Amino acid sequence: MNISQDAIPPQARALITGAAKVATYESTGERVTSQFVEHNLNLIPAIAPGSIIHDNACGSGTVTRAILTNPSPPTNIQIYATDIDQPFLDKFSTDATSNAWPVTISNQRGEALSFADETFTHSFTNIGIIFFSSAGLDGAKEIQRTLKPGGFAVVNCWQSVAWQPAVFAVHAHFRSKHPFPAPTTNWIDGKHIRKVMLDAGFAEEKMKVEASEAWIKVGGGDAGFRVWVEKTWAYLAGIAGWFEDDEKDWEDEVNMMVKVLKSLGEDKGVRVGDGEVLLRASQWVVVAEK
Repeated sequence: MNISQDAIPPQARALITGAAKVATYESTGERVTSQFVEHNLNLIPAIAPGSIIHDNACGSGTVTRAILTNPSPPTNIQIYATDIDQPFLDKFSTDATSNAWPVTISNQRGEALSFADETFTHSFTNIGIIFFSSAGLDGAKEIQRTLKPGGFAVVNCWQSVAWQPAVFAVHAHFRSKHPFPAPTTNWIDGKHIRKVMLDAGFAEEKMKVEASEAWIKVGGGDAGFRVWVEKTWAYLAGIAGWFEDDEKDWEDEVNMMVKVLKSLGEDKGVRVGDGEVLLRASQWVVVAEK
């Protein structure tokens, strides 16, 4: 994820630098994306023994972990995992070694993979296509190129995120001189991700597109929720850049985000209960057979 490193306040630096960045993501966003993976694995036929799998834009191994920790994991498979964010790859490598997972991990751009044509039986890109160049198309072409005929590509993007409006509200209040940058590509209606996969060469008759949602539960009462919100603000606020007053305003920014989130109703994807808050996010997922 493209997070600005300019003028980064120390409060954010402590949460999104090096290994801390991985821990912050795993305790916030990955709690949703891991549910997406579990859902999406059920959209394809069971992974057969001997499969060769690409965990593309792998992060710290969400897809690989879901496949290999399944109660009945596929046997005799090989997974190749790629990403460009080294702290995530370092964490993934540690986990893979300690668990003796059949995975080869390398730092590669999804738009310029080193693998030969028609290498993989499966290619999973979990919330990664949105970061590839040419509005995702360059990465989608590599997915298509490296997939074997008859192989399956599973690619998803965000549809909605309950905490996004709160990030925007805090930004608008404390950084009013710096409008939040508008996205260059609209992914939220599912049309673009479908178009990208078609333009990459996948056939419409062998492709399905659907939406699904996931909820995460943040417990620990007010203190636990504030910790989650601070990590989320640290991870996402830098998308718009960091600014001189962020260090001074940090506590107020986090407090406002807590307040805004708790004020949203269930129709906006937030449920506030006894000592916990539930938050909703949703995805668009494309399953394409080559």
